[in-house]
Amino acid sequence: MPILTRSRAPAVVSCLLVLAIGAWAQSPTAAIGSMLPHENAGLPGPALPAAETFRTRVDEVNVIFTVSNSSGKYVNQLSLDDLTVLDDQRAPERISYFQRQSDLPLRVGILVDLSDSITQRFAYEKSAAAMFLEKVLRPQLDEAFIVGFASSVVLHQDFTGDIGLLSKAIKQLRAGGDTRLYDAICFAADKLAKAPGPATARRAIILISDGEDTRSKTLMYDAIHAALRSETTIFVLSSNDISGQQYPHGEAVLELISRPTGGGVLPAHSKPQIANAFNRVKEALRSQYAIGYKPAEFKLDGSFRSIEIVPHHHKLRVHCRRGYFAPRETQESAVHPTRP
Repeated sequence: MPILTRSRAPAVVSCLLVLAIGAWAQSPTAAIGSMLPHENAGLPGPALPAAETFRTRVDEVNVIFTVSNSSGKYVNQLSLDDLTVLDDQRAPERISYFQRQSDLPLRVGILVDLSDSITQRFAYEKSAAAMFLEKVLRPQLDEAFIVGFASSVVLHQDFTGDIGLLSKAIKQLRAGGDTRLYDAICFAADKLAKAPGPATARRAIILISDGEDTRSKTLMYDAIHAALRSETTIFVLSSNDISGQQYPHGEAVLELISRPTGGGVLPAHSKPQIANAFNRVKEALRSQYAIGYKPAEFKLDGSFRSIEIVPHHHKLRVHCRRGYFAPRETQESAVHPTRP
């Protein structure tokens, strides 16, 4: 099963999508409608920078994405000839680069829901998260941070590549309280946007939660918007049990939050599911492509521009973020490089 698909796609998700779009359309944040899924489109995660010199404006879009086949296995031997790239439904003016199995640095935020509703599997979730970081983070190259959220959002360990410090922070997490899910995502996305190291680093949030928010000062839209602006992929490990007749409200929320970023939701209700979910995220991070291009008819107007990476083989599926916000023209951007 690919990381971005679920064995079950109940009608309630579609209903929630419609309701969410309808609500947002009443506000200045209505642009989120453009970010909703397209069946054959991909969605990118983190992005790479175009670093040039002053007095030159660089309008380059950088996309990280994965490709899976009909069996859910990742495909990592494609070439650029196997794909069509569309930016705002137009072919790019030029492709700057394309590389397979990107070994770019990784910046990861581990977000753990500490509310009362997730206490049953809490110990195993912590153990699996520590093991995941040990297997994924490469010494001297990758870094991660740990955030726990309940009635407040707390940074338990800042960016580090030290597995010992990260594991210690995870083990010290204690459950209890309400849930500030959206605030936690906004906090983590902002940290990733300002992550230390090269701007080419891949950015990802690993979120362990049931999707129920009870205390956030921000909205769901704010969380999605923050992730898109920071070019961060959100992978969710859902603690919900979806085996019953009633589909949990929080599950639909998790779908809405993760899919526009190029991530998705994986079941993590039982110990075997938690272990499998972390393995799937690990596979995704190790099977990524990176592409950079200059959009056609690009304007610095702050608008949302869609991204589609379409595989030529109909049995393949691309997973990448749905788009990006073009920068706005300012006096500074006229003389400094910009990176969508």
